[in-house]
Amino acid sequence: MLASGLVGCGSGEDAADSKSIQVVGTAGRQPGQFSKPRAVAISKANEIVVVDRTGRIIVHDLKTGEFVRQFWLPKWENGTPTGISMDPTDDTIWVADTHYHRVLQYDHEGNLLSQFGEEGEDPGKFVFITDVCPDPDGKMLWITDYGRRNRVMQFTRAGEFVREWGTKLFETDDLQRPQAVSISPDGQRLYVVDTGNCRINVYTRDGELVKSFGEPGLEPGQLNMPQDLALGPDGRLYVIEYSNCRISTFSTEGEFLGLWGSAGNHPGQFFTPWGIAVANDGTIVVADTMNHRIQIMRHPAELAWTPGSNQGAHQ
Repeated sequence: MLASGLVGCGSGEDAADSKSIQVVGTAGRQPGQFSKPRAVAISKANEIVVVDRTGRIIVHDLKTGEFVRQFWLPKWENGTPTGISMDPTDDTIWVADTHYHRVLQYDHEGNLLSQFGEEGEDPGKFVFITDVCPDPDGKMLWITDYGRRNRVMQFTRAGEFVREWGTKLFETDDLQRPQAVSISPDGQRLYVVDTGNCRINVYTRDGELVKSFGEPGLEPGQLNMPQDLALGPDGRLYVIEYSNCRISTFSTEGEFLGLWGSAGNHPGQFFTPWGIAVANDGTIVVADTMNHRIQIMRHPAELAWTPGSNQGAHQ
């Protein structure tokens, strides 16, 4: 189902933004509807792949927004995934099955290709796995996990544990509830959403902390419960904020570049959004969780971004 509308008065966004925004979905469990979508990815086939709270993987066409197909996870009674990614080599779907402590791999038709993981605090086991991100060459998987342990983990694509780093719960505040991970195109830097500390951590492949940026708050350049991030073709990091209900953009060096969005249910407004993805052509897709929909921004340069640097955003 498709839904659209104009940005309402008092939304904090330019009304012209509505021309660049497509709202897709309504609340429900029927094909094309969503129930609290939690994570989103974009395939090479220009399909939007979403996981929601009903345990469904829901696929829509990126260009039109039309519903394509859906399939169900093996189990979802305990809770549903918070992370989903596309494999850069074969375009298969990787799912961080949070409450079942495992990683699932699917093809586009919903056939389960592989899975691994078990519950535990020991190296190679998961407490609450939040995200999975393949290397650019597809050989390694990077995973974030929280609970009694807050950590970043490396596995081979066959599920063999390689290494991890992080902290125990309440041990230090170095890493608190890591919620998402993305990797640079050259595979040398990992960008981790450190949700509990309201910041982004940048690591080497060996786990060395290169830098952190962001701080708790409501002002431009500050973050309030960042939930997901995506690296765009323009080299910007796009961060979705759960509590600030907006997108903030940064350079890969941590310079704040701009923000867009506000709280509400009009186009261009969000209600506790969980997920974000950016296509190769720059199209932005947001899992607008409590509005039970996704929003597609096909021409982000035309949006009324609040600039952060001297260059501004998307100029």
